[in-house]
Amino acid sequence: MKIPVTILMLITAVPLWGQSPVDAPTVATAEDFALQALVELLLQTNTMQAEVEQLLMDQEGRELQETRAQLLMQKPSNFRWEIIEPYSELMVTNGSRIWRYEPDLEQVTIQAFNTELDRTPVMLLNGSADSIRESYAVTAATMTDGVHQRFILQPRQPDSLFERMSLTFNGVVLEEMQFEDSLGQQTSLSFHSVQRNISVDAASFSYAPLAGVDVIDSTLDSTSDSTSAASRD
Repeated sequence: MKIPVTILMLITAVPLWGQSPVDAPTVATAEDFALQALVELLLQTNTMQAEVEQLLMDQEGRELQETRAQLLMQKPSNFRWEIIEPYSELMVTNGSRIWRYEPDLEQVTIQAFNTELDRTPVMLLNGSADSIRESYAVTAATMTDGVHQRFILQPRQPDSLFERMSLTFNGVVLEEMQFEDSLGQQTSLSFHSVQRNISVDAASFSYAPLAGVDVIDSTLDSTSDSTSAASRD
């Protein structure tokens, strides 16, 4: 069973790198300290490559689907998510457009990329302290091993895609992300073989359809035909 999970629209919320430190308030609160700690972690990563295990569970904790994927990200808003198992799918964004290629359908869908933090969690990866504070209430969870740090983010807007998100870091490395929606369904992402601040090819963040692939482009204006097919041999 194929359960489409648009990681770029889900996590795809989490700041892996911030743009500015938190301005010191007159009276610092626990949330201020948690936000500052999170942003300081995010500032230390500009690019990231990882193997990802994604687990989707229902409200009773029963496994619905396990997915293996490869993730590549580059500050400020380039992301590539390629599902390897149990099916193949590629999602790529350059921060303005998002391409979703489904090989089994021989189809690619092109849409404008939503940069609102509460609707597109992945943009937390390059969010500033002010933008994160505006979209989320941040708290720091107690970790006793002295190595891991865990942050809980709760969206301030009632129409957010999820009700609660957590990020766990091992040192400065993002190790796990978890999301819970309003129905109690949970998505867990575990990151392995993480490489940070490596050189990446800009071509990795765009997609050119292969011959014979149908293209559905919602970014075209209403006077244009939004569905086309790449040339066939």
